[in-house]
Amino acid sequence: MMKRPLAITTGIVALSLALLSGCSQPQAGNPAPSPTSSGAASAAPRVSNPLDPSAYVGRPCDLVPPQLVSQLGFSDPTPTDADSPFGPGCGWIDVSGAKPKNLSVGLQILRGERNGGLSAVYRTRDAGGYAYADPTDLSGYPAVFADTQDRRAQGKCSVYVGIADDLTFSAGVDGYSGQQDSCAAAEQVAAAVITTLQGGS
Repeated sequence: MMKRPLAITTGIVALSLALLSGCSQPQAGNPAPSPTSSGAASAAPRVSNPLDPSAYVGRPCDLVPPQLVSQLGFSDPTPTDADSPFGPGCGWIDVSGAKPKNLSVGLQILRGERNGGLSAVYRTRDAGGYAYADPTDLSGYPAVFADTQDRRAQGKCSVYVGIADDLTFSAGVDGYSGQQDSCAAAEQVAAAVITTLQGGS
């Protein structure tokens, strides 16, 4: 498989995680991405069985089982650490085909601050920060398919999953064949992350 220079790989991963982290960065003491006055409209489902991702903050690539990474055609992960402005996350790139494919996961813990959970995602939605925001449920956890641009038809899809009332993780893919293919892959990765956080394999 053709190798990419590390600087290019890291840049692609950072860009992918930036797109997954919402439309604006939180400020100190205000971890929600975008404030809005419509508090009632921003109410998100509560997380009845919170998950603790602290063991993976320093090793975010372990959130996705290697078997699934290989099954999806990826290898050679590139992590971003907890000090990154995008939070701890990991990206994979597959350049073996005619069209490069990307996979990214991230914990929305930005500069040590939790992002505010799905309520923050809903506030960003209400403020017009997302081109689409479709609520769903993944393995019993509330989630939202959302992104700042709607490129699902072009094979790019991302999802935020609430694992605590004040925290989400994101999973996203790019370079797939269309909306169904890309969102199914993002959902599969997100479900695997939930299993990992639950202590499964």
